[in-house]
Amino acid sequence: MQILVLCAANIAKNPRPSRMVGFLKDAHQVSAMGIASESIDGALVRSYSPYKKRNFLQEIGLYCNVFLHRWDRLVYTHNRLEIVDFLKERCFDVIICHDLVLLPIVLAYKKSAKVIFDAREFYPKQCSNNLRWRILFAGFNHFLCKTYLKKADKILTVSQGLQKAYMEQYGINSEVFYSLSKFYDLKPHPIEENTIKIIYHGSANPERQIEKTIEIMDYCQNRFSLDLMLVCQDPKYQQKLQKMVEERQKRGCRIRIIPPVPFEEIVPFSSQYDIGLYALPKANFNLEFTIPNKFFEYIQARLALVVIPNIEMQEILQKYQNGVVARSYAPKEIASTINALTHEEIKRMKKNSDKAAEILNSKHNQLKIKRILHEITQP
Repeated sequence: MQILVLCAANIAKNPRPSRMVGFLKDAHQVSAMGIASESIDGALVRSYSPYKKRNFLQEIGLYCNVFLHRWDRLVYTHNRLEIVDFLKERCFDVIICHDLVLLPIVLAYKKSAKVIFDAREFYPKQCSNNLRWRILFAGFNHFLCKTYLKKADKILTVSQGLQKAYMEQYGINSEVFYSLSKFYDLKPHPIEENTIKIIYHGSANPERQIEKTIEIMDYCQNRFSLDLMLVCQDPKYQQKLQKMVEERQKRGCRIRIIPPVPFEEIVPFSSQYDIGLYALPKANFNLEFTIPNKFFEYIQARLALVVIPNIEMQEILQKYQNGVVARSYAPKEIASTINALTHEEIKRMKKNSDKAAEILNSKHNQLKIKRILHEITQP
């Protein structure tokens, strides 16, 4: 089959679309299109231009378009017209769309292609803690969901919480497609006698409130160290976090910010640690109900996990006995959960993650997408 994977990012560095290309490229002719996308072995990669920052008049125009509900002007931006041109030139059997704002374009120019939409967010509440976003884009995303989701042939999403939200608000059936990492043939790293090493890795922006993760170390025993491997596009925010870390280092706190490694090296690099930490506050709906990529990457790295209260993550950790859930989102409470762990408990959890890694890997998703493709393309 001729398959297009489309997203509003660099596909090679975006976990879900990148893995989707990996699932499909050996059995199908796969094209991948994203913003400033880098090459991917086995796929034909096309790029479209990045968004240009609006000037003052364009910003006023945006507010006018939102006020007048001229939603097509928010969809068909200058750079996205490059997608239109590409779709006019090509014919695909299946198009897998990874961003809501691109879905109207895909549906308008798909020709005979079947369309799979990967709803990795609950888009009506995507950035609900941001006032500007609520004013400009909450109504827009609601319109897109109400109008276009029902026209896709298949909807995927990242968790049961988001699946339930789409059903309750839009009557949309979706299938949970966890962000499972590929399988890595690793073994649990031995725990050092005097240092239990914790890692947090991921994007850093004000919405994620990484400050709260740093504050956890104010209450942790000195036998624990924390490395923050952050990808931050905001220099001011990066400086703020660095200052917080340096202040704690002066007090003898074992914490540091380390440079990020390439996407494919995240799991092998993380395997030298003992605990994978996920402690982001529930700043918005999606952070509260999602299961992030790093959760499954920590498991592949054979780590013990410490996470905030999240029903789905808790169910998985209880099933595999490979981590613990804090009683609240408060940094002091999360630190208390960490401090209660013994060497033997962490060692046992790492061994259990080793067993879970054999099951919770992307091979499961590869079989699932194979079934879905068969279902939607059969007459």
